[in-house]
Amino acid sequence: MTDQKKKIKEIGVGIFGYSIGRAHAYGWQDLSRYYYPPKLKPRLVALAGRSKDAVELEGERFGFERTYSKWQDLVNDKEVEIFDNCAPPFLHPEPTIRAAELGKQLVCEKPLAKNARDARTILDAAERAGVKHMTGFNYRFLPAVTFARKLIKDGRLGKIHYFKGAYLNYNGGFDDPNYPNKWLHRSETAGYGALADLGSHAVDLARFLVGDVASVSGASKTYIKERPVQEGAVERAPVDVDDTTIACMKFRDGALGLLESSWLTSGRIDYLRFEVYGTLGTIRFNLERLNELEVFIKDEQQSDLAGFRRVPVVGKDHPYMKKFWTNQAVGFAWQYSFTNELNHYIECLAEDKPLAPMGATFLDGYKAMLILDAIAESNRTEKWARVPE
Repeated sequence: MTDQKKKIKEIGVGIFGYSIGRAHAYGWQDLSRYYYPPKLKPRLVALAGRSKDAVELEGERFGFERTYSKWQDLVNDKEVEIFDNCAPPFLHPEPTIRAAELGKQLVCEKPLAKNARDARTILDAAERAGVKHMTGFNYRFLPAVTFARKLIKDGRLGKIHYFKGAYLNYNGGFDDPNYPNKWLHRSETAGYGALADLGSHAVDLARFLVGDVASVSGASKTYIKERPVQEGAVERAPVDVDDTTIACMKFRDGALGLLESSWLTSGRIDYLRFEVYGTLGTIRFNLERLNELEVFIKDEQQSDLAGFRRVPVVGKDHPYMKKFWTNQAVGFAWQYSFTNELNHYIECLAEDKPLAPMGATFLDGYKAMLILDAIAESNRTEKWARVPE
């Protein structure tokens, strides 16, 4: 054993939820390989979930030391130092607040809560406890997205005047009326529908790239109003969340924006896209081609070759890529966004550095929920809605 290996301190991680929790487990494990030696080495102590069989299967798959069927047991486990909440939004406040009260470091999947009120209680609890907190907006940590932000912050696009963002898919079959009614289709468990599940990512990227939003005008629609209570069932249950939401946005610095979110867009597999237009240039990104950024810079154009340049963001000088496979066709894959995100959290925790602005804190999660709430309010009133500062 090398002296370097002996010096790596471990930190115990507990994950609540085994759906997106699997991606988090992968990220916690993988960061020690890609960012070796890690500032702290995550140790997968415990996994909790409602189904005993499922949680035991995933716990064995990822090498957790133990599993629980109740989140209370996970939170009270003294060897769990980081509480990572990957459960649905209605299960975010109580467990996360209790973990904060016990002094656990905190990670919580997006959206931070069902609404801004609940998100604020989570934020306040974390701040009172003085612990590190991060909302799981992992797409900030894609090399192409981080590179896009650098181009904007370096002034390469000039003054930003328009943002267009969309997250569209059919979520593995949500466009089928016979797809079962899941927790995502109920406001009591999800808060909002496509707006929360997909739109929250686009909203966060709008803030990450352009800035805070002042007001919104939104419209939502539920097209499939009921679904089978379970696969193959005759009995159906109502759907009371949006299938599709669109919104116009006014940013505080004067830029305008457009947002689209839908899980009924057949043919769209995982279409998270943004376009940012400035006085000196434009950038475009599509998650379905996650290693590319389309760039147009006015003063770099020749009249006979004017147009967008498709830049492969896989070189050693691009963000994060020194840790991965440079100049390869798919040198960076979707799951590595979690690796980068969680490594950022570990480094900030180990060195007591702020997570922002690169990482999304619970404050960012709360501000995203303020925007989602305002879009929902605008849909109800059919008027522009102000986003609280």
